[in-house]
Amino acid sequence: MEYGFHDLCISKILDQNENITEGFEFGSFNSTENSLWLVTRDAPTPDEFEVLETVPGMQGSYDFSDLGTGERFFQNREVSYQCLFISQEYIDRKTIEHELKRKLMPLGIQNLYDSHMPVHHWQGKCKSVSVDDDAKYGKLTVTVTFSCYPFAISNYAEGDDLWDDVYFPDWTFSEQKYSVNGFKIINVLNSGSKSVQADLKISGTVRIEGDVVAGKATLKRGLNSFQIIGNGTIEFIFYREEMF
Repeated sequence: MEYGFHDLCISKILDQNENITEGFEFGSFNSTENSLWLVTRDAPTPDEFEVLETVPGMQGSYDFSDLGTGERFFQNREVSYQCLFISQEYIDRKTIEHELKRKLMPLGIQNLYDSHMPVHHWQGKCKSVSVDDDAKYGKLTVTVTFSCYPFAISNYAEGDDLWDDVYFPDWTFSEQKYSVNGFKIINVLNSGSKSVQADLKISGTVRIEGDVVAGKATLKRGLNSFQIIGNGTIEFIFYREEMF
């Protein structure tokens, strides 16, 4: 008598009664709530917008990519997830495929939340959804790719530090609200990976001098010095951006 065998490793690894905790959320679609097991995630560093000039007889080239700002500028990055959906029923696997395409592809730019980054999110749109349906083993392998802004954005404004959500290896507690009665020089810290625009919230009569245009202050990486004059308070509201 001959017996047919097939690999049961998927069933051994994935306990269907176990709660799924790793995954992504985009729009109204949450991978963990749709029984998708996250296998891999990939977010390689983005390509740079390069401006290179060469001169005959010179070794190498001149790099004008930072446009004199001291910062590098990047193209969108691709963030991708590979997930498994386990079911012997063909209709179940097909339904998940349809739901992914229907709920992800029509959306424009949205926040993309990843369980791997509890206090940051990506921002972009779904570029592609591809599937590999394996009827023999009752599994659907799903690959979802997003085209995203190159930097991860903090979920919370600087200064709104929630103890449970702080990521300690890369976090700096800093005050973003300052009081003045007369004249004061303040140093505002931007500990992110790039410069950001901060909205200014002013109470009382306060004038600010520095890199400020139309109620927004430009904060370069590191400490930023401003002069504030008057009587009242001024608050810098901004969201840190990181090259994860």
